[in-house]
Amino acid sequence: LRFSWRLLGFWAWLAREVLRSSLDVARVVLDPRLPISPRVIEIEAKSRHPFDQVLLGTSITLTPGTLTLDLHDGVLRVHTLTEAGASDLMSGEMDRRVAGLNKG
Repeated sequence: LRFSWRLLGFWAWLAREVLRSSLDVARVVLDPRLPISPRVIEIEAKSRHPFDQVLLGTSITLTPGTLTLDLHDGVLRVHTLTEAGASDLMSGEMDRRVAGLNKG
C-alpha cells in the first residue's frame, strides 16, 4: 500500500512537470527569437535497480523538451531543448523522486 501511495504521488508530480514543461516548450517555440540552447547532458541515476533507471529515463522522455538518448551502467544521456531544462534535470529532483519510490 505504501508503494502505491508513493507511486500515485509520483504520477501526480510527473503530470504537473509534463504540463509545466509543455508550457515552457510552447513559449520557446512561439517566441520569434526561438531561444533554444540544445545540449546533451549525462545524469547518474541514484538507484542501481534497472527498473528505477528505466522509469527515470521514461519519465524524462515523457517531459516535453527532453529526450533520453541512452542508458548504460546507470548513466543516462539526455538531450534537452533549453539550458533551463538541463538545469532542472541536473538538480536531481526527478531522480530523487524515482529513487524514493522504493523507500519504506
